[in-house]
Amino acid sequence: MITYTTIVQALGQARLADLHDQARRDALARAARRARRARRPDAPHRAAAPLAALTRRVRHPGPAPGSL
Repeated sequence: MITYTTIVQALGQARLADLHDQARRDALARAARRARRARRPDAPHRAAAPLAALTRRVRHPGPAPGSL
């Protein structure tokens, strides 16, 4: 017959293994989230410089001679 302490010890070991697995999954999810966040801010900045250069080169017409 299995004793109470053997059952409790087996349940404790199973719970500990589950907690380790959960911690590993959480660490992977955090790392993936950090990687996505690290890539995200660069995208607008890379597109902003050429766009700003293009808008500076566009000649805006001045006011019409008789409009002032």
